[in-house]
Amino acid sequence: MRNEPKRFPWSAVLPVGVLGALLGWLAVSYAIEDQREQGAWYFSLPLLVLAAIPLGFVGFFLATWLLRPPPPQIWVAWYEHGVLWHTDRGETQAYAWDEIAAVTRQDIRVTNGVTGATTHRLTIGSENGAAIVVGDEFDGIVPFAEGLVDAFSRARVPRDAARLEAGERIDFGLVGIDLSGIAQGGRSIGWQEVERVDVRQGNVEVRRRGDRRPWTTLPAPGFPNLAVFLTLADALLRQYDV
Repeated sequence: MRNEPKRFPWSAVLPVGVLGALLGWLAVSYAIEDQREQGAWYFSLPLLVLAAIPLGFVGFFLATWLLRPPPPQIWVAWYEHGVLWHTDRGETQAYAWDEIAAVTRQDIRVTNGVTGATTHRLTIGSENGAAIVVGDEFDGIVPFAEGLVDAFSRARVPRDAARLEAGERIDFGLVGIDLSGIAQGGRSIGWQEVERVDVRQGNVEVRRRGDRRPWTTLPAPGFPNLAVFLTLADALLRQYDV
């Protein structure tokens, strides 16, 4: 998967340029008429200034776009044993699955009440603090993210399950789990009390048996290693089911 260079936003700039050209033509026409009839072209100065605003915006935007350094071409791939990131400038990052601390997806729906669009962002954080971040500038980001998350989870679940069996606690952002239950901040809930852990309407919900409201609700976008968390929670729930 590789990124696609952003194209010049003609749909946004062209209407402003047309407006500026139209105002400029009117302003020059009035200035010529004023000069011929009254000998004072500057009566049209306010209109000339008004026309210069959109034209100046277009000129500034064009200059900024043409003079900016071209973005690097980036390739990102995942394979059986990990993730690879490479640029046309010779920079390379490669991480095996066990060198990755967290994989986080942020798929967010944005709407203005009439139309809407979903933005996508995938962050692959390494154990040493570096990160690979890809988004909508990459063609095929959704299937790529789904495949990577699935492959990472298959590699990570056995490792984390072994840590749990050894008595460790595993943190997933704001919550942590161990063999006794789920903890968040200064409170916790035992697996025997948990009715279910799942994702509904974009939120991760932990529900206590008999309660109408969730014990906790956390946004799924930005939840680190979400698929691993859900898999381990489901296994522990089945283990402690009474």
